[in-house]
Amino acid sequence: SPPYGAIAALPHLKGVLSLAQGVDHLLDDPSLPRDITVGRLIDPFMSQSMAEWVMLAILKQHRDEAGYAEAAIRKDWVCFEPRIPADYTVSVMGIGAIGGHVAEKIANLGFNVLGWSRNEKTISGVTSLTGTDGFDHCLHQADYVVSVLPLTDDTRDIYDAAAFQNMKSGAYFINCGRGLQVVEDDLIAALDQGHLSGACLDVFRTEPLPADHPLWVHDKVTVWPHVSAQTSPITAAKQVIASIMAIRDGKPPVNPVDISRGY
Repeated sequence: SPPYGAIAALPHLKGVLSLAQGVDHLLDDPSLPRDITVGRLIDPFMSQSMAEWVMLAILKQHRDEAGYAEAAIRKDWVCFEPRIPADYTVSVMGIGAIGGHVAEKIANLGFNVLGWSRNEKTISGVTSLTGTDGFDHCLHQADYVVSVLPLTDDTRDIYDAAAFQNMKSGAYFINCGRGLQVVEDDLIAALDQGHLSGACLDVFRTEPLPADHPLWVHDKVTVWPHVSAQTSPITAAKQVIASIMAIRDGKPPVNPVDISRGY
């Protein structure tokens, strides 16, 4: 990420491209010219990669992977009660370009899928909800809450004590959106109180996650180092070239960013 002031110091710069879907690291710069063209990368590889990561996080819980791993250590031939996906609800918070793909892939596994976003979306197998009531409904109904939200003023600290308490007792929280959306102390409290069954986290308020952070050693938390949707130079190159050529010709990049919205 460029340091604050770096972009403003380039008066002849025509545009900026983020090699990721998120652009909060650029837009948080108070000196960023409001009239500059900003583009982001929405790469099919990234969408598929994030969908794989989310499905892995869900299925490890759904199929009792940890329980079977512990049983194997004990050499215990144990069988847990099977779970039917249609009996479980997954709420995907943020069903834009990447989140929508994630939600559709989860629906293809047979889960009941709710999706929440600013505007209503039409996605096969997904019930789309909007607004404050829709947000609360998604949290309250879900066995798995998956956050793929962009970071904006509206989503910063959106997962606080009230949000976690609004989740179903025993719900599992998965975050591959942005770390600054989660009040980490409130998440830890919800886990310690037994209200949430666990969490799988790929993003954090401070990255890299400090070595002394309690999330590293929490027995209900799985920590990943922000790798759920990495940029592939091979698949991203064509989109980057097309955006550079468009900006050079005075046209919008392939995936323009609305600076006022934050994405």
